[in-house]
Amino acid sequence: MKRFTLFFLLGLFLFTLGTIFVPYHQGTNSTASGFLSGNGSSTSLFVPTARRVAVSIVTANSGKYSVLVFDGTRGRFIANLTAMGNMYREVELPDSGTYYFVYRGNGTARIAIRTISTYPSERVLSVEYVSGGTLAFLLAALIWRGVRR
Repeated sequence: MKRFTLFFLLGLFLFTLGTIFVPYHQGTNSTASGFLSGNGSSTSLFVPTARRVAVSIVTANSGKYSVLVFDGTRGRFIANLTAMGNMYREVELPDSGTYYFVYRGNGTARIAIRTISTYPSERVLSVEYVSGGTLAFLLAALIWRGVRR
């Protein structure tokens, strides 16, 4: 039974280490695109993990406009992107969930959202670190106890 416990904890510890060192790549292809046709129109995007995205907007409108980024999971706005003419901005999406890009301005615009980089959210990292640390401590205690006998 002690061997089983030792190997089980060792397996969990190695699995935790593996998840930390495996890169979180989802590709950098176009994540979403849409047509924003007037004040209040929006496009939505679901992301499975935290990421940095590039927001590109092409418009024939020469006036000032803004794009509000709304986090549907947390229920709050996370960015206000203001521009005149075409726009390229990078935005941090802090967690998994649905995000809405709301257009505030006159005229129409095309929007493209592309992933630049992905990474685990703080919540996922804290779970990995706590579980890995706990398993490492239990494994060390079992090995130390076994060596002393």
